Amino acid sequence: MKLKSLLVGIAGGSASGLTGIGGGTVLVPLLTGTLKMPQRQAHATSLAIVISVGIAAVIPYLREGHVQWALVLALGGGAVLGAQIGARTMHNLPDVWLRLAFACFLLLVGIRMITMVSPEAISDSQLQFLSKETLLALAIGLTGGAFGGLLGIGGGTLFVPALVLLLSLNQLDAQGVSLIVVVLTAISGTIANVRAGFVDKSTVIWVAPSAIIVGFMAGLLAQNLDETILTRLFGLVVLYVGSKTILSTVRTLRSAK
Repeated sequence: MKLKSLLVGIAGGSASGLTGIGGGTVLVPLLTGTLKMPQRQAHATSLAIVISVGIAAVIPYLREGHVQWALVLALGGGAVLGAQIGARTMHNLPDVWLRLAFACFLLLVGIRMITMVSPEAISDSQLQFLSKETLLALAIGLTGGAFGGLLGIGGGTLFVPALVLLLSLNQLDAQGVSLIVVVLTAISGTIANVRAGFVDKSTVIWVAPSAIIVGFMAGLLAQNLDETILTRLFGLVVLYVGSKTILSTVRTLRSAK
């Protein structure tokens, strides 16, 4: 159990630091598969782990100046509200439908990460109060926060592609902004999950330490890697995880009949 938790933390920390998505995309399938955790509990526990991992992973991005604070405020405002909506919705969904929703979401994200093309980047000064970019950032935050609270992934799998494609951020800036907003989203969603009793606190204690250390190291590594290749490689990983989750869910449905 301890060794498995360590490995789960390493995988989640790597995903968080290298891609800026928080790590929940990898954590949820590992919690349900490797640690045999029920789906709803895995989503809530993943979101709780993402808080500490995201904080550790974003430090290298802050040191290198890959965070646009005006965008963090706009995106974060929508994300915190969206996380509450998503987390409360999760409590009323059957496990099987939650698993299928998560898998389909991963497939869409994987395709987007592989095929995305980054246009000319915007600057922090372009994000004026109530500008088109700011309003779009609020909408992205609300949508990503809702998905994060619903699927236990922090919202980063939507934030990063949306920031690059819709707001024209370069990949590292998008990942830096995403990590900070992911932490805000995870805190908001976890509050609701703890009150509902879905967070496995012992698993958080065992998984988080290795995830924090590896998340910080992966964040350092990301500063020196080719952004496009890194994003597309992880897109392939996301596609694999989504496909595997769909297949396992179909097998579960067939065995239940």
